[in-house]
Amino acid sequence: MSEMDNLATDEHARNRGIIEALLIASDLPIGAAKISAVLERVETREIRTYVDDLNAEYGSTGRSFKITEVAGGYQMMVHPEYAAWVRRLLREKSPARLSPAALETLAIIAFKQPIIKAEIEHIRGVSADGVLRHLMEKGLVRISGRSDSPGRPLLYGTTRDFLQHFGMKTLSDLPKIRELEELLREEEAKGEEGSLLGDLFRPEEKDSVDEEDTTGATEPVSGSGGRGVSEGERQVDPDGPDSG
Repeated sequence: MSEMDNLATDEHARNRGIIEALLIASDLPIGAAKISAVLERVETREIRTYVDDLNAEYGSTGRSFKITEVAGGYQMMVHPEYAAWVRRLLREKSPARLSPAALETLAIIAFKQPIIKAEIEHIRGVSADGVLRHLMEKGLVRISGRSDSPGRPLLYGTTRDFLQHFGMKTLSDLPKIRELEELLREEEAKGEEGSLLGDLFRPEEKDSVDEEDTTGATEPVSGSGGRGVSEGERQVDPDGPDSG
């Protein structure tokens, strides 16, 4: 008896089983197109139906996991209520946490990408060289192109690993500006002036300054309306984390 003989005879049950096996075997999210290619005779649009069926089965039987869309693909994930036990198991393997400076810089890049280093430094008020290098080494930030502003400084953006790290499907899963404005109002009510949120989402209240890039050429760090480099000056990598 071959291994294929042990698979479910019903085609749909067989496909669900294969998809489940692929997701269990993979440490990374798998896109619907890749799953479809492995199954060969299944259209990409059908993968969503199979995933929904599997999740319905997991929910009805009280499983501790489900299939989640993240970073443009599907991945098995444990429900949050089981995190404490999983954390004990992986305690020795847990990755190093990002520092507050790294998180601040990453937030600025995520919300304002593509963005030049000088604009990041204008918002944070400190040099960003070391933090940017650290985030790129971790695979969370990438060079996405060059600005057309004087000196043609590099533009930075987030990666697919960034989406996976924070459990997001696309950049549209980032908190909405309205939610952040509410948080900003709460900060102001507490008298927390000059916070990162204030600098990030109300940059027009800060003085515009010009900073030099590493080549010595000056470049504008604040465009019209405080939104940084204008859209016409940005050259964006089409293969960014939110493409396709």
